[in-house]
This record gives sequence, C-alpha cells and structure tokens, in this order.
Amino acid sequence: MIVRFYKYISNLLSPLIFFYFVIRFFFSKEDKGSLLKKFGLSKVKRPNGKLVWINGVSIGEAKSGITVAEEILKNNSNTTILFTTSTLTAFEVISGLKKNFIITYTPIDINFIVKRFIKSWKPDLTIFMESEIWPNIILEHKKNNISFSILNGRISKKSYIFWKKISFFSKEIFTNINLCFVQNQESKNYFESLGVSNVTLISNLKFINSSRKIDKKEYHSLKKILSKKLVITLFSSHEEEELVLINCYKNLKKKFSNLIFIIIPRHIHKSNQIMLNLKNHSIDFALRSKDKNNINEKTFYIVDTYGELNLFFKLSHAAIVGGSFKKIGGHNPIEISNYDCVLFFGPEMFNFNQIKKIILKKKAGFEVNNHEDLTKKITFILNNKKLKEQTIINFKKLCKEEAHKVKKMLKNFSM
Repeated sequence: MIVRFYKYISNLLSPLIFFYFVIRFFFSKEDKGSLLKKFGLSKVKRPNGKLVWINGVSIGEAKSGITVAEEILKNNSNTTILFTTSTLTAFEVISGLKKNFIITYTPIDINFIVKRFIKSWKPDLTIFMESEIWPNIILEHKKNNISFSILNGRISKKSYIFWKKISFFSKEIFTNINLCFVQNQESKNYFESLGVSNVTLISNLKFINSSRKIDKKEYHSLKKILSKKLVITLFSSHEEEELVLINCYKNLKKKFSNLIFIIIPRHIHKSNQIMLNLKNHSIDFALRSKDKNNINEKTFYIVDTYGELNLFFKLSHAAIVGGSFKKIGGHNPIEISNYDCVLFFGPEMFNFNQIKKIILKKKAGFEVNNHEDLTKKITFILNNKKLKEQTIINFKKLCKEEAHKVKKMLKNFSM
C-alpha cells in the first residue's frame, strides 16, 4: 500500500520537481541536456544484445563505475555499457574519457519516468555505485525481473536511522536488492538490518581504479621548474583546511628552504577563500589558471583547474588527504597508489575507515592529528629516505593485493 502511494505521489509531484530542476538550470547547476535526459527525454536508442546499466552519481562513484565497466567488458566484449551519472561535472569528466559507453543522466525517481527509462533501455543487469537508494528504480527492476546490485556499498549511520524509522516502507525496497557488495563492516550490518539478504564485505572498488593519463608536456615543464623543490600536495581540500598546511609551513620552513605546497580544492570556487587566508598570513602564492609556470619563487600554488590531480601526484613527494581534518570523512587515498609520494591523512577519515585500518596496519601511510603532528611526521619522512621509499612500496603492495581481491569478486557479473 505504502509503495503504491509513493509511486502515485512521485507522479503527482512531477510538475513541482520539474520546476525545481528548471530553477537549477537558471543557476547553471543543470544544462539543457541534463534537464531533458533526467526526465527521460533521450533520443538515443538501445543497441541490440546484452546491456549493463551502471550508475555513479558523482565523480568519485563514476570513476569506480568506469573501472567496473572496463572489467565487465574484458570478460563480455559484446556487451553494451549504459553509464549514468547525476552531476554536470561527472558527466563532463566521463564524456572526456571517450570510453565506448552510452553516457546519459540518471532518471529522476518519478514512477512514470523510471518506467519509460527501463522500457527504453531494457538492461540485463543494473549496478549502482555506493549509496544510491531510489525506490521507484529498485521496484521497477523487481517488476521486470532485472537484477539490481549495489557495488562498493556504503551507508552512513544517519541514513540507516532514517530508513529504519520508516521500515514499513523501506523493507520492501531493501529486500529487492539482489546483490550488495559493501566496503566496510558497519555498512554490511546496516544493509542486512534493513532487509538485504545477500550482503558481502569486499575490498573497496577504488583499489582497481586505473591510472589516468596526464599531460606529458605539462608534466615535463613543471618537473623542470620544480626539480629542486620538495613538493607537498593537499588534495580535495575543504573549507579552511589550508590553515593546517599554512601552520605546517610556518614550522617546516625553518628546517627546509626548498618547499612548495600545492593546494587542490575539492570545489574550485573555494579558491578565493584560500587566497584570502594566504594573504592574511602574508604568504606568496600563484594560481594555476593564471600563473601556469610562474611558480619557482612561490611558496604555495593553488590548482583551480579540473582534471590535473594525477599530474600533481606525479610531481609530489608527499600527498595529504583533504576532508580528513574536518567532519567530512576524508576522500579516496587510493588515488595516489600509482605515484611515488607518501600518504598522510587527518583524524576524520570515517568514510574510508576500512581502508585507513589497512593502510596503518601495513605501515603504508601516516595518520596525523593536527598541524604539529603533520609537521613532525613530514620532517621525519623527508629526513629518512629509506623509510619514505619503504612506505611507498608498502602502499603500492597493499593496493595491488586488494585490487586482486576486487577483480576476483567482479567475476560475479559475467554475462
């Protein structure tokens, strides 16, 4: 009864939902293509043969989804991948990779839109990445006898409590998830409690994220400029996390004269606040979008451009995980696994708790509590070449071992 009501109310509210997305369009959070495709108005036709639908809501999930798609195609070369995402940025990034996928936007969870989407694409198998739970989408898969799976599943305590409070409704949703591969024990417990019967704890899918291409010309140009520098990068930083780096710099500059700090904000529009904080501390800096090569005499370099994360990992001696000094939960530390830099992260890595435990157990990176602790451990590493090299080796080794486990698990999705 409650499920039928949800379907009915989602259809009834569709004009209001559409109006909300039109407002997003005027604020440049949607474009014409995303607006039409999210409401199921796509002119692309389904090709013949098997089709796997993979959904990654934003950039992080999309990257993992791309890796899964590539693994599926290795074993099922005649299968088509329908790849969907929800954000303009993720869509742009995926399209720019020029993969042999059909790429579109995730349909809005309105019953008649989902029905039309499923009818048009007729997926043989659907995989949603991480934590996307949309009732109409899941129930329509059940109705059409299509397998619906969650990969790299993660559910927060807050979300669990919400779904549990409405168990009269959520039970019918979660019991119709066919397979659920989760990235930590806590999520396994939550999904099972909510009614998913087939839940398996696996290594994080991000372990098999392949190395992304970098601009070789840019790399060699920057490498020449920074050849005598010790490069420390804070990546995916959040509001005011640069203050940790600023305070760290004030201590480190007394011991090392050739340091340069790279800040790559999670959200580029936050660059203005970073610049303001640097100015307030009388620190000289350059901006990537304006001073591509004028950085040799600078102390800080703000990367306010897209798609260059791996370029700066390759140039770095140490990489610090953003979002780990605030109640954000950290970001993916595995991204540096293809590069020769030492990993550091703050005390708030709860979104990657399972990975953090493995890293610390294998002595493959360093957890720090604050800027004083960061200063101390960076100093120790920069003065200890043997430990630095061994830490990097340990990290690469554990990533390789975990990647092997993930690839073995993905054989469950052979068509």
